[in-house]
Amino acid sequence: MKKKLQTIILSPVFIITLLLFSIVVRRLSLPVMSLDMEAGLFDWYGFILKRGFVNAFKENFALYTPAYLYLLWLATLVDGIVSRVTLIKLISIVFDLLSAFFIYKITWLKYPWTRLPLLASVLSFSLPTVILNSSFWGQCDSIYTAFFLACLYFVLIERPVWAIFFFSLAFAFKLQAIFFLPFLAVYTLKKKIPWFAFLLVPLVYISFALPAIIVGRPWQDVMTIYANQTNKFPKWSSTTPTMYLPLQGKVPLTELLSLGTVIVAAIILAIWVFLAWRKREKDGLIALIITSLASVALVPFILPRMHQRYFYPQDVISLVAAFFLPELWFLPIVSQVVSVISYSPFLFNTSLQLHLFGRNLNAILYLALPLEILFLAVVLWKQFGKAKVDVG
Repeated sequence: MKKKLQTIILSPVFIITLLLFSIVVRRLSLPVMSLDMEAGLFDWYGFILKRGFVNAFKENFALYTPAYLYLLWLATLVDGIVSRVTLIKLISIVFDLLSAFFIYKITWLKYPWTRLPLLASVLSFSLPTVILNSSFWGQCDSIYTAFFLACLYFVLIERPVWAIFFFSLAFAFKLQAIFFLPFLAVYTLKKKIPWFAFLLVPLVYISFALPAIIVGRPWQDVMTIYANQTNKFPKWSSTTPTMYLPLQGKVPLTELLSLGTVIVAAIILAIWVFLAWRKREKDGLIALIITSLASVALVPFILPRMHQRYFYPQDVISLVAAFFLPELWFLPIVSQVVSVISYSPFLFNTSLQLHLFGRNLNAILYLALPLEILFLAVVLWKQFGKAKVDVG
């Protein structure tokens, strides 16, 4: 029975059907105008379209870095071919495809000359949260996640400078690139990544900033975008199952408390990096995959001010982990359940429909919190549970 099921799943008919289903769902989602698009992306697109590159980019008109805004500008060059909502979403869908490509490349390292890499690639393109994020919501988490996967791939094939180059691209687009820093720190300490490669991070960011600075935007604006972003969301947790979710709405998040949580997070991550560094690895590829997954799962869980979408890299990399360690098949399922629950109150207002939970919008998230804790516990147990840690 098991062998027959595997044959069906790996058949070209199943893979093509899954891909077509994903495309149809995306097509149906494209006309949807989400609140985030209406409140930000659509206005930014219109601002660029009306003023042109020079007059738009000399202004501080958006919360995002120039790197993403340049993509919006490119979309304005073909304005009118399809709807503006579709053009904005197509940017993220292109990076969905790039993510699928690197998942194919990564999985090929373990399963060359089989259909498994193709299955992994199509599955990643068809994940509910991947479709919701880009095609329904119009968000761009696929961009930095695609660069995470590229970074991971080049670490796996021992091309560390290329790996840090792609990490630098991720950082140039989104501050959430820091979720991958602990993973990179571990393998820098293991001497798989040279420290000087990290000089690419500021160089790439500055390279993207230069066009905006040249046309007249103050350099201070461009260099403080991420600092200003963090101040815009003074919440413990934005409908997100992190360790701080129980405090949301009960304890105000002051600057002092925020600083304290960052210090606590830094201590936790330092301990984890140390343990991961000293751990003896039996299988290099699997260890790299699990360490990268632990990094993108742990960091957003222990930081405040997190949004629903910040577990998006976990959603994708957990699928890769399941292909490298089939015994972890349930991890991507748990991750999808947690993320969809987190998205639901914002995208679909499901908590108002579930009368069992009354009017409390956060109530449904308490279903996701234990699942997120379970997910993290399994990942960390898999990373450290079966091997002795060499601290001497």
